[in-house]
Amino acid sequence: MQLLDFYKVNNTLKRVPSINFYDWIDDALKHKSDFLMPVKTRMGQEHGDYYAVMPCLSVKDNVAMVKMIGRHTPKPGEKRTTMMSDLLLYEADTGILKAVMDAEYITTLRTGAAAAHSAIMYGKKAFRTIGLIGLGNIMTACMDVFFEKTKNKKLLVKLYRHHDQEIRFSERYKKYSNVRFEFCNTYENTIRGSDIIISALTRAESDFCENDCYEEGCTVIPIMTLGFQNCDLFFDHVYTDEIEQIRGFKYFNSFKAVTNHTDVLNESTLGRQSDQERILVYNYGLAIHDLYFAEKTLQLAGNVGKVDYSYCKDKFFM
Repeated sequence: MQLLDFYKVNNTLKRVPSINFYDWIDDALKHKSDFLMPVKTRMGQEHGDYYAVMPCLSVKDNVAMVKMIGRHTPKPGEKRTTMMSDLLLYEADTGILKAVMDAEYITTLRTGAAAAHSAIMYGKKAFRTIGLIGLGNIMTACMDVFFEKTKNKKLLVKLYRHHDQEIRFSERYKKYSNVRFEFCNTYENTIRGSDIIISALTRAESDFCENDCYEEGCTVIPIMTLGFQNCDLFFDHVYTDEIEQIRGFKYFNSFKAVTNHTDVLNESTLGRQSDQERILVYNYGLAIHDLYFAEKTLQLAGNVGKVDYSYCKDKFFM
C-alpha cells in the first residue's frame, strides 16, 4: 500500500503543468457516466464546522474511493489549516486498499481547475474583464489554469482588496504581459462591469451586491456557492457539475433553467447561447474529480511512500 501525506502529494503534483489540470477536469466531466457516484453526505457541526463524505467508483479503471473532508476552525495554539481532507483508494474488484492519501491539496487543485474550466466554458466570446473575490489557495489554483488558457486575450483583472492578498496575487502573475490588474475596495466595484466574476470566499453573511451590478452577458462562478443568492432569481441559466447535488438550494425551484456540464460537453444540449445571457455556475464538487486526480497522483508518484499494510488473508474465528 502507498501512503502519501500532504507533502508527497504536493511534490508530485507541483511538477505537473497547470494546463493539464484543465484537461483532467474536462475528461472526467465528459465521461461522468463511467463512474458510480452517490450524492455526497454532509454532517453539520457547531459553529459552521462540518464533515462531507464523498464515495466514488470507476468500473472501467477498477478503482474505488472514499474521501472525508471537513472544515474545523483551529483551536488556540493549534497549527493546522481550517480545511482538512483524507482519501482512501481501493482496487474495486477485490476491496484491497491501494493507498491512503492526503486530499487537501488535490481538493484545492481540482476545485480551482473546475472553476477555471467553467469560466472558459461559459464566458461570453469577447470576455475581457474578470472580477475576483477571495484570493486564497483555491483562487490561485483557478487562475494558474485560467491565465495559461487565455494567453491570447488582453485581460483586465479586478481584485477585491483584503489583507494585502491582492499585492501577492498580482505579483505572482506579473509574467503575463496580457494581464492588467486593478485593486477594488468594494464588492460592487469588483463585480460591476466584469464579464466573469469568480468568488472563493468561504463565508458570506449576505449577497455581495444588488441585481443591477451584474451586466448583461456576465458569468458568475461562486466556488463556495456563497454571496450570490439574488442571482438565483433573475439569471437566465444555471449550469452545474451535478444537478442532484444542488436540489437542496433555497431557490432551486426558481431557477429559470438548469443544466449539467456533462450534457453541454457531450453536445446533447447547448451551453451559452448569446452574449446577453447572464449565467450562474454552481460547481458543488464531484468525487469523480477527486478519484481522477488521485489516480493520476498515484501513477506519477511511482513507489514513493510504499508501506506494509497487512489485511486479513485467511478466514478467522473469534
